[in-house]
Amino acid sequence: MSAPAPPSPGTTLRVDVWMDFCCPACYLAEPRLDKAVAAEGGAARITVVRHSFELLPDVDDTRVDSFGYVLHKYGGDQAAAERHERGMARLAGDQGQEYRLHRPSSNGFHAHRFLHLAQAHGQGDAFFVRLQRDLFTEAVDIYDTAYLVETATRLGVPAEEAEATARTDAYADAVRADRRTALQAGVTGVPFTVFDHRLAIPGVATADAYRDALRAARQDKEQTV
Repeated sequence: MSAPAPPSPGTTLRVDVWMDFCCPACYLAEPRLDKAVAAEGGAARITVVRHSFELLPDVDDTRVDSFGYVLHKYGGDQAAAERHERGMARLAGDQGQEYRLHRPSSNGFHAHRFLHLAQAHGQGDAFFVRLQRDLFTEAVDIYDTAYLVETATRLGVPAEEAEATARTDAYADAVRADRRTALQAGVTGVPFTVFDHRLAIPGVATADAYRDALRAARQDKEQTV
């Protein structure tokens, strides 16, 4: 998958988001961006496109507790990891989200392949939201192949395509291309949100900040059309 082409005049505003399923900040950002998009016209005026960015591309398929990911991020500092997770849980609770402190963590490459499969059937958003909800609220093993096949199928992906994706390396190139595009743009973490190829917000922001970015991008677009 190559870098998205700029939209032509008259099209809806496009928002590109690089994310990972295991990313707590992506989990917090989701309802905030949704709120901003809804306030600025919703899907009729704004198209959100998700892109894969593996935060742990070097880990294997072994399941570890999510603190393993956090400890990796903080260099093995258990106290820092504990503060980080409890802080994220408080932020999630403040906006009405459940947040399990301990969740399975593993290599997410196959989950990202299934994301691209779901996108091919118009279910990318629903797939991402379902996996993050299951992971962060119920500590479901979202890396399990049977789970990925079942979830994709429930969202309307033909069962034979989901099963074929599990058996092959379908969409592997798309996952790698998404991450390569991000790295070439200097992205080192997610969420990373780009508004109509004009304005970028690294990390998680407030709903108001996302809405301001949408307005600024639209205003800039209208001035240049």
